[in-house]
Amino acid sequence: MKLDAIAKEGHFVDHMAPIWLALPEDVRGTFYFRGHGPSPQLPGMVRRQPPKAHRPTLTASAGDLLFSNGLGRPTAIMEHGCGQSFGGVARNARGKVMRGNIRQHSSYAGGDRRDARLFLHPGNHPAARDHARYPEARVEVVGCPKLDTLPRKPERGARPVVAVSFHWNCRVVPETAWALPGFVRHVQNLVALRQYEVIGHGHPRVADKLSRWFGDHGIEWVPTFEEICERADLYVNDASSTLYEFASTGRPVVVMNADCYRRYVDHGLRFWEAATVGVQATPKTGLIVPVAQALADPPAQKAAREAALDLVYAYRAGGAERAAAVLVDWAS
Repeated sequence: MKLDAIAKEGHFVDHMAPIWLALPEDVRGTFYFRGHGPSPQLPGMVRRQPPKAHRPTLTASAGDLLFSNGLGRPTAIMEHGCGQSFGGVARNARGKVMRGNIRQHSSYAGGDRRDARLFLHPGNHPAARDHARYPEARVEVVGCPKLDTLPRKPERGARPVVAVSFHWNCRVVPETAWALPGFVRHVQNLVALRQYEVIGHGHPRVADKLSRWFGDHGIEWVPTFEEICERADLYVNDASSTLYEFASTGRPVVVMNADCYRRYVDHGLRFWEAATVGVQATPKTGLIVPVAQALADPPAQKAAREAALDLVYAYRAGGAERAAAVLVDWAS
């Protein structure tokens, strides 16, 4: 049985590519890239809309899952990030669960993704949410295939390279918003310090806007996360899975918390049990002190980073091969 894949955006392809390449050649069908813009070129990839077919298909987003099922395809979905979801539990000051908790969104684990036949997850947190929502579905924890492909910078130079990056301004809940408005002045202050080489990055959905913003402030825009991993000694980010991906390479991160992020709402992972992956920064603290603390990277900070990564990833190597084996078994 051949297995197809469908992706509308290039960053979904980035996460799926290691799995696609790990599949046996006789299992790979067609990889349909139905979007625009750059994406990796893979064996069997075509840039066009996929046809209707009853062929097992891999996707990496809720939108592609819905699209694939509309074509009559039995579909698997893999998380294209760390598995963050936003069906949080709100508690009052005494720790009591409040009424009216947040309904889970379809884009995240535990949301309305009932048409998926198979869920592939990087860790136990999102897997538990989908298993609880769909007890009859097959849910597998495979790790994050992308981690095996991330470059490592060999050594730090005399002038550390600090990458500042922002998520896109999603409006599902306050915690999906970007932190840019509260950190504009602090990024400028970091550059004015002239102690670091500051480079800019961001989510592909806001790359055009952020590239102009960084350029207007004299900061080099770096379009790919792979180049960030090749060059940066420290990664500063608000709410992207790239926080954990960069940290998995053994380097420190700074976690920017916008004022709208609610400490009394527990979504898990980044909000809040795995937020200890890096040094915390707020609009009140600024970035200069947190960046210096993070670059020092003392043993306690390294231990906190490792503990957070263990919460996010069940495995930090071999994810592509593990996922490919599950897909071959499922497709057959």
